[in-house]
Amino acid sequence: MGKAPDGPSGPVSGKVGNHVYYTVNGESFVRSTPGKRTGKKTKKEKNNTSGFTKVQAFLKPLKDLLKVGYKDYGTKTGGYRGAVSYALKNALRGEFPDRYVDPALVRVCGGELHFPLNTEIVLEAGNVLRFNWSPETGDNGNPYDQVFMLAYALPDEKRRLGTKVGVSTGALRMSGTDSLQLSARKEAVEYHVYMGFIAKDRSCQSHSQYMGTVLVPAK
Repeated sequence: MGKAPDGPSGPVSGKVGNHVYYTVNGESFVRSTPGKRTGKKTKKEKNNTSGFTKVQAFLKPLKDLLKVGYKDYGTKTGGYRGAVSYALKNALRGEFPDRYVDPALVRVCGGELHFPLNTEIVLEAGNVLRFNWSPETGDNGNPYDQVFMLAYALPDEKRRLGTKVGVSTGALRMSGTDSLQLSARKEAVEYHVYMGFIAKDRSCQSHSQYMGTVLVPAK
């Protein structure tokens, strides 16, 4: 049932007949409800459906970090939807039924903030993952920008959700280094590692960079 909280002249929300009315950021939209499907899905439709499912499974554990990494970027509302949109367009590989997300093509931050010219990651003693970068600010950076760090073990048969260790606002750009503490498990765990930067005033972000993988040995 549709509702008109501001009276008959105001915006409508909910389902009315074959249409659904909704509001995003103060703007009103309407879409048609899908009709009953007849016939089998095409290969393209199967690719699209399976691709969306794979992207959701990959990104859902990162939702809180992506809200920061894609703030006001990628789509009209940014955040998680922005990250999903980018991954659907750029990170999917293979064909149905073998669609998969390539971790090296995923971005966990999006924006035009300066990303350091030189970076590296090192797995130190005690499973400390060290991030190092050159502290230059480029054309639009600031020494007080903060590093975005993520180590992500993908979902598998034992882990229905991926295992993440990350911070969206770590050490300052001018420090040139920060770290994440990874934990050893009964089995070795491979982490995919990403780095980005968040502006001092939180107005924008850099594109993240895929830093490769690190293997934390079993206990």
